[in-house]
Amino acid sequence: MIDDAVEQFAQRRHEYVRFTSKLEALVRELLAAEKIEHHLLESRTKEVANFRSKVARTSKTYRDPLAEITDLSGIRIIAYYQDQVDAIGRLIASEFVIDEENSLVHAASGAEFGYKSSHFVVRLSQGRAGLREWQGLSTLTAEIQVRTVLQHAWAAISHKLQYKREEDVPQLLKRKLFRLSALFELADDEFVSLRDASGIVKQEIVEQFASGNRQLPLDAVSLGQLLATSPTVAEICANAAEAGFNFEPPDYDDDESDDDDRMSDLLKLAGIAGLRTVEEFDALLADALGWSKQYLEAQYSANSGIPEGNWHVTPPFICELLLLHARAASIRLGHLLVSGYAHEPAKRIYGVAQSFKRTEA
Repeated sequence: MIDDAVEQFAQRRHEYVRFTSKLEALVRELLAAEKIEHHLLESRTKEVANFRSKVARTSKTYRDPLAEITDLSGIRIIAYYQDQVDAIGRLIASEFVIDEENSLVHAASGAEFGYKSSHFVVRLSQGRAGLREWQGLSTLTAEIQVRTVLQHAWAAISHKLQYKREEDVPQLLKRKLFRLSALFELADDEFVSLRDASGIVKQEIVEQFASGNRQLPLDAVSLGQLLATSPTVAEICANAAEAGFNFEPPDYDDDESDDDDRMSDLLKLAGIAGLRTVEEFDALLADALGWSKQYLEAQYSANSGIPEGNWHVTPPFICELLLLHARAASIRLGHLLVSGYAHEPAKRIYGVAQSFKRTEA
């Protein structure tokens, strides 16, 4: 019986591989269409050896393993926040047929053991199943797991401890495990609150900025508003482009957080230089406008080993270069190195910043 089921799955596994691949692509498209952010989306098709192990378990007897085992194809979506998990769950419910009996949707309750993620067992909706591209796959099911980053961490750690059910936990450890579970759940709730509060603070800063208030403390939001709206910054970046710097992203997939990293580096250098408010930073940029073109040309020439057009930069980085010269007495080479600059480029950039002689336009 077991050997027959394993042989049948081995012969049909290519169908599940194709189903998994198409399902992953579909879920990615659905998330993108709904503009639902997520940390990670991954898929897998059960291996033949794992299928055999599951069928052979003495805890459950399968009459028809291929029909009864619902996770032969699997998708895992890891979101940042619990309300994103809820939104993904609603999206899945609207786009697929859910096997309610075999699905598990997370709902916090005092009696729940651990910190559960949501597991949806799905098959194609009638409308999608009739499409030509899904021919031969319309009867297959898949399991879509949806969890937050913290739920994923909980699952990984509890799996390592081999505590899948409450009955598995030694009595002496139950209280500690339940307390940890509650802390994880509380942290997920607090992250949602923190995100919402951050959005309110950002909106307040944007409104203050729009009203002309330049006495705002320098932070990522206020500085970002300055760089995005300042005509001075736009002119300085135009000078940088004329010097040869490339503001277009490279062809390869880059880390989306690079701009955030550059903004963080710029804020750190601004603090070292003694700049505390948007007004002070804005005044420095206005003063730099007269000598920025010659200086940026000098920086580009000093790094001539980089092929033309290949020095990809962002406005925060160009402002870093200006700050290095404008506050040359305050900023040391070591400040660049601890910010992640490679040693040789840091030496060249720092050397130009220290030696450049201004000729006002």
